[in-house]
Amino acid sequence: MTSNKTTTELPRLRFGKHIEIHPVVFPAAVLILVALVAVSILYGGPDMLGRCIRLRDWIGDRFGWLYVASMSGFLGFAIWLAMGRYAHIRLGRDDEQPEYSTLSWFAMLFSAGMGIGLLFFSVAEPISHFQSPPPGFAEGLNATRLAMAVTIFHWGLHPWALYAIVGLSLAFFGFRLGMPLSFRSLLHPVLGDRVWGRLGDVVDTLAIIATLMGVATSLGIGAKQVNAGLSFLLGIPSGTGTQISLIAAITALATISVVLGLDAGIRRLSELNIVLAFGLMLLLIFGGGLVAFLSASIENLGAYLQILPFNSFRTGAFNSASRTWVNEWTVFYWAWWISWSPFVGMFIARVSRGRTIREFITGVVLVPTVVAALWLTAFGTATLRQHTEFLEQAALQADSTNTPSMAGLPQYWVGELDANKQLIRQDDGTFRRTQVSLTAVEYLSSPVVTPDGQAAIDTLPTVLFVLIETMFQSPLLVMLAVGLATVCIVLFFVTSSDSASMVIDIIASGGNPNPPVGTRLFWALAEGLVASALLFAGGLRALQAAAVTAALPFTIVLIIACWGLAKALHNTGEREKSKNRVISVPPSENG
Repeated sequence: MTSNKTTTELPRLRFGKHIEIHPVVFPAAVLILVALVAVSILYGGPDMLGRCIRLRDWIGDRFGWLYVASMSGFLGFAIWLAMGRYAHIRLGRDDEQPEYSTLSWFAMLFSAGMGIGLLFFSVAEPISHFQSPPPGFAEGLNATRLAMAVTIFHWGLHPWALYAIVGLSLAFFGFRLGMPLSFRSLLHPVLGDRVWGRLGDVVDTLAIIATLMGVATSLGIGAKQVNAGLSFLLGIPSGTGTQISLIAAITALATISVVLGLDAGIRRLSELNIVLAFGLMLLLIFGGGLVAFLSASIENLGAYLQILPFNSFRTGAFNSASRTWVNEWTVFYWAWWISWSPFVGMFIARVSRGRTIREFITGVVLVPTVVAALWLTAFGTATLRQHTEFLEQAALQADSTNTPSMAGLPQYWVGELDANKQLIRQDDGTFRRTQVSLTAVEYLSSPVVTPDGQAAIDTLPTVLFVLIETMFQSPLLVMLAVGLATVCIVLFFVTSSDSASMVIDIIASGGNPNPPVGTRLFWALAEGLVASALLFAGGLRALQAAAVTAALPFTIVLIIACWGLAKALHNTGEREKSKNRVISVPPSENG
């Protein structure tokens, strides 16, 4: 670490006052981006989707163990950093104080970290695990408890430990050691000065592509759920065309935030979003009962800690059903978080200057994990409890009157299926359908169609709004909660797009911590373009496959980065020892 290059800037090309790029990383990333979009548009469809799924499954079968081992290793490394001898080291000068208040800091990292995903999966994932319990657990374990524990596992300590490691590494090398704010810097203690050449260009390009894939997955998911919310509120039709239009519209909003900058844009929107999301969570808590929420929160946290050791090292090596489940759920999530880690890690590093390692790890790992568990309890447990109570009520009434009542549940049109589980069309072209009362759990797995019978409804992005509709009897409260949820998704969309464009531009401009607005606007538009192309190519499953694929090479980069951080911390500790060592001097003759 003695090379003079560690304190100099990476090469940059300037075009006028507002454009500044790295001469290799920027054009290489753009070429890959153009190729990806072109392939998605030209070859999108069932064949393309099939290839994406086969690639995802192949990676899961061959390298699922690597994702599982790496994520558990990152968690162990984060614990060691927070509790070890280097915990006092500050990410910056020894006398430097944090740039942002704790509340603003937390709001920004949480909005960037997983806001859209939590809204999308907080109802759907617990239902999925409730209806199809993960194989490999003891029979007789309460289905609700297991479903919530597994859901919290996917959104808890592991992803936030990953973000903490990436963010801490970037902040330490960038703000403490004065290296470029770039992923190549993290590999310097291991690979030496080669990282300043073509090898470093490859690493930074990989970071950009991984970020684009991870963010595109989240933006695509966000567009599907915004579409569902607007369909519920205003009757806007659902479909890929509508979702691509929404991506374009919300990306345009994100460009306004880009122009406003970090303080006036991302920070203010993040703070507003946290307030609105907290308000939405309170509505769900009081709708389901405060005491029930507090009781479920304690039990869910306990269940999560109970399965944490087992699930942390579960690869499904000895059972095909277990391996399939791990690949479809855990491996997908770990890959998604890894592909997000350049973006979230860089963004957290950018807003965390001046904090100590212990303060950083505690704030980035523990606090968001607790909040995620409470959020998932407010939404997921309420969904499962409501379903169970309605079934129990119907069973009691059936025993006494033989006329079970589902009073209080909204009714939906459910299509009839043929022997091949395909919706049956009538002579007039509409689906044959029946109006029935459904809980949110039943809704997710039912072939729900529109009231006019013209189209099937995608129940995954709409199930959140069904929960809200079944929870509140007042139409006004239903509209308020659905509107609030939709606004939160839009704001999470905007802050994710804005902060991701800043992060990509930091890397593409050679580590400039304050990249120009012009290139940030370009990357904001590029994110929307990639999300639209992947939606066109195959929808949610294509998005998932892209995240899993992009994460594979970057996992290797992150493992080497952890090695590099450990070496750099050791060298820093040795230097501090040398400074503080007391040198004894013999007394002079005069005493």
